[in-house]
Amino acid sequence: MEPGEGRWNRGIIFFIILTMAKEGPIYGNQVSNLISERTDGAWKPSAGSIYPALERLKRRGLIESYKEDGKVMYRITERGSSFVEKIREKHFERSPISKFMGKLWMDTMGAEERTRFILNSAKHTADSLEENLEGIRKGLGDPRQYELFLMTYELELEKTLDILRDARKKLIKSKEAI
Repeated sequence: MEPGEGRWNRGIIFFIILTMAKEGPIYGNQVSNLISERTDGAWKPSAGSIYPALERLKRRGLIESYKEDGKVMYRITERGSSFVEKIREKHFERSPISKFMGKLWMDTMGAEERTRFILNSAKHTADSLEENLEGIRKGLGDPRQYELFLMTYELELEKTLDILRDARKKLIKSKEAI
């Protein structure tokens, strides 16, 4: 099912909008354009998805609207910020569901698709890191927190490199055994 089809995107669109609003004031068309940009054009939600979601978030008190330069702008409320943090903590940092869903996703792919997916993921991660390091540094404020982030990320990358090196060594040994 494509993102624009069916109902799969209903829940995620709310979280995406809240996350964008947490970054700063937004307007409806901007949400659609940013999603398209961030997904490399794979998903561009229609106004029929964006504006009802904005109104529902507004009714729930998670965002509020105001007019600026002839546009209806939306900003996140304190309640909305708190909601985003709870979701992030529950579903992204502490829940095994993301690892489980990743495994399910990978299980749907053949070996060549997995190869492309993993290589593209590594490239997008590198690109994203390069684009976001300065914002992360500024956002954390405390240089010690930023250094801790950098060291932790380095350790995770070292684990990844160790896995790759071990796999390559096993391959070389298996070739020598033949």
